[in-house]
Amino acid sequence: MTTLHATIPDDLHRELLAQAERERISADELVSRALRASVTLPLLRLSMQDRAGRGNWDDFDRIMTRVPDSPPVPGDEL
Repeated sequence: MTTLHATIPDDLHRELLAQAERERISADELVSRALRASVTLPLLRLSMQDRAGRGNWDDFDRIMTRVPDSPPVPGDEL
């Protein structure tokens, strides 16, 4: 593990502590999760964009023809 020291505004610190208490985790864990999401989500988006670029609309249409044309189950309506 590495220790990181940061200076943050007092109001953000209060919000951080309150959120950590609501989630019943330490403030350190909450900050660690937020940093992980901040770093990994852009990488995940790039990976998804790369995969989407390799997609094939003909394959998509072929697969979608297998989906039944019926109303959604109760609770899944828009």
